[in-house]
Amino acid sequence: MEQKCPRCRTVNVRAARFCAHCGLSLRAGSGGQVAPGRIRHPKPASPPDGFHACRDADHLHFRWGPAYGDSFLLGTEGIAVFLFNGAYPLEEVVLELSGKDDTGKARFSVTQTVEALPVGQEVRIEIPSYELSNELAAPVRELDVTLVSAEFSPES
Repeated sequence: MEQKCPRCRTVNVRAARFCAHCGLSLRAGSGGQVAPGRIRHPKPASPPDGFHACRDADHLHFRWGPAYGDSFLLGTEGIAVFLFNGAYPLEEVVLELSGKDDTGKARFSVTQTVEALPVGQEVRIEIPSYELSNELAAPVRELDVTLVSAEFSPES
């Protein structure tokens, strides 16, 4: 029986641990899935200080803050999210971003697509203020970022 590499599509023998063509690990990542963003890298780049792990992704991290300025004023401003990819280059990355207030109440949930996530670089995305709830008394205090899907970059 054979298995296809999810990155280069080369057919490998079922028992192979790495792709014979590109060297990608063929072992399942978190959640048992052999898919981009979910495959452990043998030597991942470490995220910068202040970054948190994304859900359902190995080596994908994020940090967040106000889209403009140094601090939130009302809690209703846009949010800047910085992504850091410590493993294989990815493209067409679909993320679900969700925020909660101090009480744990959901404030928003949006899906965003990032064109490319190169290795070892920060990529900035923004959640505009109109995507957030307009309740002035309930600013976003917690952000979760979940990987929905991704593709390997042909440059990987």
